[in-house]
Formats: sequence, C-alpha cells, structure tokens
Amino acid sequence: MNSKFKFTDKTVNTLLYVGAGILILAILGLSIFAFASRKDKDPTPTLTTPTVTTAKTPVTSAKPKDEPPVTTKKPVNTDTPTATAPTYTLPLDGVLNKDHDSELLVYSVTMNDYRVHLGVDIAATVGSPVYAMADGKILTVSEDYLMGTTVKIEHADGLVSVYSNLQNVLPDGIEAGVSVEGGQLIGGVGETAIVEQCDDAHLHLEVMKNGKHVDPLDYITVRTAEEGEKTE
Repeated sequence: MNSKFKFTDKTVNTLLYVGAGILILAILGLSIFAFASRKDKDPTPTLTTPTVTTAKTPVTSAKPKDEPPVTTKKPVNTDTPTATAPTYTLPLDGVLNKDHDSELLVYSVTMNDYRVHLGVDIAATVGSPVYAMADGKILTVSEDYLMGTTVKIEHADGLVSVYSNLQNVLPDGIEAGVSVEGGQLIGGVGETAIVEQCDDAHLHLEVMKNGKHVDPLDYITVRTAEEGEKTE
C-alpha cells in the first residue's frame, strides 16, 4: 500500500467547501462584531416627548363657614314705615273770637247777613305776629277781595292752612313756592278783610283737609275769652 497522500478531485472539493464555510463564518463573525462595536460607540438616541403638567386650581363647592351665602335677590324690607304726623302750633297768641261753622249760618255784622264761617277768628291787636302752624310750602300769597291779604301754606298729610286779614306788608321771603318751618313768622294781624271790618282786629284762620274745610280747633288749641280773663 502506498503511504503518500494523494490529492484527488474529491479531496479538493471537500477542502474548498470547508474553506468556504470557514470564510463565511469568519465574515459573519466580523460583521456581528463590527455591528456590536458600532452600537456601543454610537447608540441611537431615544426621543421622549416631555410631559407638560398644567397646574389647576382645585375647585370646591363648599364655602368657608364664615362666608354668607351668595344671592341675586335684593333684601326685602318687611318693616312697615311709620308715618310721622306733623306737629301743629298756635299761629297767634290771641283769644278765640268766632268759631268754625261750615253748616250753621252765622250773622255777619259787617255784611248784615247770615253766612257760614269756614274758619276761626283769633282776636289780637293789629301788628301781632302770625306764625306758620307747621312745616310746609307756601302755595299762594294774594290780596283776596273779601278776605284781604292771605297766605296759603301746604303741609304734609293733605293739610292746607290759610291765614287771612293780614297786614299788607309781609316779612321778606314770604312768597309762593318758598318752604317755611313751623313757628316761622309769615305776617302780622291786619284789617284788610272787607267782610270782617266791623269785627275786632283778628286773624282769620282756615284749615282744609284733602280740599275740604275742617275745624282748625281739631289741630290747635286757642284759649277763649273766659280763659283769657283768668290768666290776666
């Protein structure tokens, strides 16, 4: 038997296959190594989207204990307002000379007839001061043909006071549209009323309530002649 190694075609082919396999394995190994080395040296950055957090004010439906409840309705005042009645004062320091009578006819010395007397006559000397009965507004200042110089004042509660037989000259500022206070001087006792010329000097005072004549003595107290004699 010959001991020398002989290359045959089969042997060559086998070596070629083996070599090709080794070469392929080597190439794969180098590729894997190169890829691994590149991944370690140049890693691909991971992109992350930042999370934006918007702070919100916590909403609570509960109100503080010391905070009053909110309401859209206006408070209703259930209290009934108390009307303050005007205070009426004596317009003249004098004596009652003739009463009020809107129905019974009274004899008039001056006119020599019988007629109603819609006011009261308060006797006093000529020039005696006459004052407003209460706060009010002067409606008219006139020269009445029968009742002479007359001042008419409107008060609260539908009341109107009328002062007649005054002197012709009135204090400054006493004119229509002017507001006056109770006890304010508005004139003096005169003798200008033609229909009462024969009577003693006096103030003729009338009072109307809602347009109707009423007795002035329902609002003021005037002393009578008898009472005046007792005080002298």
